[in-house]
Amino acid sequence: MKRFLCFLLLILVPLFTPCIGYSDLEVLLKLKTSMYGRNGTGLEDWVASPASPTAHCYFSGVKCDEESRVVSLNVSFRYLPGPIPPEIGLLNKLVNLTLSSNNLTGEIPVEIAMLTSLRILNVSNNVFDKSFPGKITLGMAQLEVLDVYNNNFSGSLPTEIVNLKNLKHVHLGGNFFSGTIPEEYSEILSLEYLGLNGNALSGKIPSSLSKLKNLKSLCVGYFNHYEGIIPPEFGSLVNLELLDMASCNLNGEIPATLGQLTRLHSLFLQVNNLTGFIPPELSGLISLKSLDLSINNLTGEIPESFSDLKSIELISLFQNKLHGPVPEFVGDFPNLEVFQVWGNNFTFELPQNLGRNGKLKILDVSINHLTGLVPRDLCKGGHLQMLILMNNFFLGSLPQEIGQCKSLLKIRIMSNMFTGTIPAGIFNLPSVTLVELSNNFFSGELPPEISGDALGLLSVTNNRIAGKIPPAIGNLKNLQTLSLDMNRLSGEIPEEICRLKSLTKINFRANNIIGEIPASIIHCTSLTSIDFSQNSLSGGIPKEISRLKDLSFLDLSRNQLTGQLPGEIGYMTSLTFLNLSCNNLFGRIPSVGQFLAFNGSSFLGNPNLCSARNDTCSFGGHGHGGSFSTSKLIITVIALVTALLLIVVTVYRLRKKRLHNSRAWKLTAFQRLDFKAEDVVECLKEENIIGKGGAGIVYRGSMPEEYAYTLKVDEKSDVYSFGVVLLELVAGRKPVGEFGDGVDIVRWVRKTTSELSQPSDSASVLAVVDPRLSGYPLAGVIHLFKIAMLCVKDESSARPTMREVVHMLTNPPQSAPSLLAH
Repeated sequence: MKRFLCFLLLILVPLFTPCIGYSDLEVLLKLKTSMYGRNGTGLEDWVASPASPTAHCYFSGVKCDEESRVVSLNVSFRYLPGPIPPEIGLLNKLVNLTLSSNNLTGEIPVEIAMLTSLRILNVSNNVFDKSFPGKITLGMAQLEVLDVYNNNFSGSLPTEIVNLKNLKHVHLGGNFFSGTIPEEYSEILSLEYLGLNGNALSGKIPSSLSKLKNLKSLCVGYFNHYEGIIPPEFGSLVNLELLDMASCNLNGEIPATLGQLTRLHSLFLQVNNLTGFIPPELSGLISLKSLDLSINNLTGEIPESFSDLKSIELISLFQNKLHGPVPEFVGDFPNLEVFQVWGNNFTFELPQNLGRNGKLKILDVSINHLTGLVPRDLCKGGHLQMLILMNNFFLGSLPQEIGQCKSLLKIRIMSNMFTGTIPAGIFNLPSVTLVELSNNFFSGELPPEISGDALGLLSVTNNRIAGKIPPAIGNLKNLQTLSLDMNRLSGEIPEEICRLKSLTKINFRANNIIGEIPASIIHCTSLTSIDFSQNSLSGGIPKEISRLKDLSFLDLSRNQLTGQLPGEIGYMTSLTFLNLSCNNLFGRIPSVGQFLAFNGSSFLGNPNLCSARNDTCSFGGHGHGGSFSTSKLIITVIALVTALLLIVVTVYRLRKKRLHNSRAWKLTAFQRLDFKAEDVVECLKEENIIGKGGAGIVYRGSMPEEYAYTLKVDEKSDVYSFGVVLLELVAGRKPVGEFGDGVDIVRWVRKTTSELSQPSDSASVLAVVDPRLSGYPLAGVIHLFKIAMLCVKDESSARPTMREVVHMLTNPPQSAPSLLAH
């Protein structure tokens, strides 16, 4: 009550200041003390001087009139974490009060209402909270600017401001205002800027705002959640230069009337639920520089009439449902800097003159159906920063000019159909941080000279790169990820790579690399992941690898490594994944430390490697073939019976098929390589059964994933089918039809085992095993189950060969079997 009476006194008694007796100097010093809080900074020169009664007029941010009264207080970008004191109302000559970006806290004092001469009130970018006291503006007849952007104000938007006839700039965005936009705002006819973006507003956007004929900027999006459409009436805001209605739940179509806004330079409608075509009438936006319609549900093509947008600099249409070609005129735009249309259904080629204007900075056309050659002039002006073409069907060689584009920061062109050699200059660009060239058909060798100082990620995965890994890769001092897997690289791992102190991930999987793992790899102290699998590495595992304290992933499987397991690996507490399978390691698996965290699959396919509990463990291959264990006999018999069943059933079905003169395919032992999609659909019939397992039929549960995409069958496809049969034997279930729509035995097994609270080899098998196998040794069933899961890996390159499968079947683990519980 006392504070309210004081407020009334300030309103009713204009001679309040002389009565109090505070000078402007004293008021400023009180402001400093209050706003400083405990540890504020930035007003160090605000010090009283007894010799100069007008010293305050020379304080930073202060301006005075002829009578030494403060008329402007502009204190911004300091650190003032305290509140504004009520004495602020005594500076009643103020015309400009700007306290922006200072970390001020608390509430706006109602005493500001005494500042009736204010034209500018700016308290933006602070931490004020509670509701904004709109009544303080009632006496501010001259107010032109009200800016409270980016605070913590809540409650409804203030309606008192509608009486301010000189108000031009209102920015209430970046707060927590809720409720609807007041219809009364359409009465502020002097308004040129209205910012309501970044609040929690709802309801419909009032079409009456179209009365604000002087409006130049209208920003109402971001975090607001409106209902309804973009008011078509906004097309009458003839002076509008900026319309920002992004990310605010708008639906419906883009009004064609917006094409009447001939002064509009920026139209931002992204991240909404807009539907329909892009109106051709938007070509009337002859002043337009920035157009962002991304992340909506727009359909159709880019209108041909857009060729009239000669001033356009930015076009963002990504993540819509647009289709058709990228029009040729896009390459003719003289000022185009940014072209982002990724995540649509665009087809055909890019305009070959794209970039020829010399101003292109960002090109992102990824995830479309584009094809043809990459335009040669994308970096003609030397400004291109981002080249993102991934997931399309681009053909041919990458232009050599890309390797000379020193402005590039990111190159992402993976998953296309590029051929030829990679331009050598790409590996020497001074500013590029990311180069992703994976999943193409690049050939040739990596260049001998590599020196990209800024490069952090280099991925050439799944190409046809041959030759040796160049030692110059060691020059990439900021490299964090190096992926050269699934190529045709040969030679040894160069020692120079071990100079890369920032390297966290290295992947050389599935190449032809020979030699030993360099012990100096310990100098890559930041490594978290190493994958050298599926090569021809020899020698032992260097014990020094245990000094990589951050390593969590280590895969050295399918090499020719020898020797015993370094016990030091047991002390690598960060190691969560270890795969040493299919090597020539021997001796005992240590049963200490981190070794206890890995199951038997980590060591599968090392016939001379055994667990510490096995008293009959042999070393170096001596005495290894002395006996043929019961579990080995069981597995061999199962494999032979399975193969025999396949042959018998296949022959029987072939004869039956001939008798019925069926249109289905002719089975030739999995080896037909010219299937068509129609054949697959037509032939999923009873008469097309190709084999049976222990309890079910095999036709579709044996179709590996890559066949569904490529319609090609190879050896790895047969391995997948064999894995399905093994899972049938273990689980006693049919490959499909027992697990729900779209779920086969492979996915069922993966789902079942992934949901175990305490996963282990035994738990996984017990979760899916056929009870009829309860009389068989558990170790033998586990071994069979592991082989099956290897055979049905999603990625064909990760599956073993049939030779490896036979090797694993005939060389089961030597650990003593235990019986399954009934």
